[in-house]
Amino acid sequence: MNKVFRYMLAPLLVVSGIPCSGQAMNADSLWRVWDDTTRTVGDRCTALGELFLIDTSLTAVEAVSRIMPVRSTDTLSRAYVMQSGFARYTEGSDHGDHGRYAEAFAVLRQAAEGFHRINERRYESHTYRLIGKLFVRLGQFNAAANYQIKTLKGYETLGDTANIFQALWDIAYSYSQMGERLLSQQVYRQCLELDAGRDADWEFDILQRLAYYADTEPSALSAETCLERARALVASGKVSHGQGKLDGWEANNLLDAGQCDSALVRLERQLLRFRNAPSPNRPWISYTLSQLAKAHLCAHRYKKALLYAKEGLAVTLEGRSIKESMDNLEPLALAYEGLGDERNALLTWKQYYALVDSTRSNSSAANLSGALLAADFAKQQFADSLTTAQERELERRTADADIQRERTRRNIFLFSGLGLLIFGVIIFRQRGRIQKALHQSDELLLNILPEQVAEELKTKGEADAKQIDQVTVLFTDFKGFTAMSEKLTAKELVADIHECFSAFDHIMEKHNIEKIKTIGDSYMAAGGLPTPNNTHAVDVVKAALEIRDFIAEGKAGKMAAGQPYFEIRIGVHTGPVVAGIVGVKKFQYDIWGDTVNTASRMESSGEVGQVNISEATYALVKDLPGFIFTSRGRIQAKGKGEMEMYFVSRGA
Repeated sequence: MNKVFRYMLAPLLVVSGIPCSGQAMNADSLWRVWDDTTRTVGDRCTALGELFLIDTSLTAVEAVSRIMPVRSTDTLSRAYVMQSGFARYTEGSDHGDHGRYAEAFAVLRQAAEGFHRINERRYESHTYRLIGKLFVRLGQFNAAANYQIKTLKGYETLGDTANIFQALWDIAYSYSQMGERLLSQQVYRQCLELDAGRDADWEFDILQRLAYYADTEPSALSAETCLERARALVASGKVSHGQGKLDGWEANNLLDAGQCDSALVRLERQLLRFRNAPSPNRPWISYTLSQLAKAHLCAHRYKKALLYAKEGLAVTLEGRSIKESMDNLEPLALAYEGLGDERNALLTWKQYYALVDSTRSNSSAANLSGALLAADFAKQQFADSLTTAQERELERRTADADIQRERTRRNIFLFSGLGLLIFGVIIFRQRGRIQKALHQSDELLLNILPEQVAEELKTKGEADAKQIDQVTVLFTDFKGFTAMSEKLTAKELVADIHECFSAFDHIMEKHNIEKIKTIGDSYMAAGGLPTPNNTHAVDVVKAALEIRDFIAEGKAGKMAAGQPYFEIRIGVHTGPVVAGIVGVKKFQYDIWGDTVNTASRMESSGEVGQVNISEATYALVKDLPGFIFTSRGRIQAKGKGEMEMYFVSRGA
């Protein structure tokens, strides 16, 4: 049986007191426990589970067939529910390990419901935790978090500290993948407090994640403090594969600093350790290969990057993990771009964003689906009401004719006329409802997608992604957002963001710029698409200056009133992108390519209250009147190395 499947069974084995090791009891002893029908169901099932861990000849099918109770027994008894719950947990584990997620969720939910019915809170919580893990492997972090929180509540009810720690760890990871940096950092700190030096491996992993969130809030541990504590743990020899993990950590820091080859040395050492481990960890190998690909991209060695990303993707596909697939697809697409292979780059970006789309929820797209569904329902409701009314009228006419045809002829005509009038009213009202729903659907669609893309989607059922040779991309980000979130209520914070983004939307519309999306407190837009034009650079620079002025005015007003205020950084870059929509659900118009990444780096490398533009954008607007440029020289940009940058402001 697969080792991952056996690992998934472990939580159900330890709770009965039977150790997960072949040392305590041999196979013969465990078979005797299973065959002893006077023993409790828990003892018998966990003995069999222990056999699965030490006897690799047993398959999951045999496991399920041995555990599942005979149907002729009392299906409402506690013993039956317990035994069938173990069987379904075993079956769900095996389905999940082989990528049969729909089947896994179905049987695991049955197991959890059974355990809940007989008040077996511990087994119920273990089952919820496994469901959460499978959702993580699918990249469905919102769904995973829901089950992880259920798991946590169950362990808290039991006062099970060790499993409370595990549940908190799972929740913190899901929050991090959903972009909830502050929440993730807070939960990881809870994990650190619970660990309190008990387990060096867990402490190392927590410190690594806390270092990533060092800038989340003032009270957070600094990245340097986390790294020093981690180095001390590795030096103590208490961390398994400690030097390999430390190499990976330091490699990420070096990559962020643009030190490509130094990062490469550490990543190659890390990969060698993971591959030579007694039980190679597929996800970690895949992730390390993706980082090696990024290191070669950083050094512009695109062929090498391509090889590592392809290998990482191949390892990932064996384990059917969406997260590691995304880790490798991104550098693979960038490597194709670097080699000038636009066709394969586009295909790879489509795969990547199809996976991204499958892990996100989009409220606007959900509303669109709801509006379209409402329009379809209105049509069906009208058709049903018309058919029913016609059937009833026919029945009435037949009955009246049988009773007294001549006496009721006048009434038949009278009621027929009345029926036609009613039909007319129904038709008029339903037509109005249908038209209103369709109009709302069209408006919502145009609010999500550019008009020509929306028309193509409505006509063909899909819209082709397009390579656009030159667009100008704008990124904004608020400074002090976390500090404001601590001072304002959620309602006040959302109201302030809504006010700012609404103003940004109007500015974009004024300058014929396409809003792409908002990501947390960041705003992204692009000029020169979906219809290319020659004014995109000046349009975006003008819009950026208006955004800067709007935020500055808001800051002055808030300061005068003694209220918290936003400050903003704005970055602009010009270059080629691929634009379009991917997937078949929850449509969103988006752009991809290195131009987008560079625009984001312009924002993060800028300064508060300034519009920071790249050399490419500067070349297009430098000779235009009305602007003043301040050269910043070559500035280090995260993951990009040194780049020429300029501040732009209005001229006299």
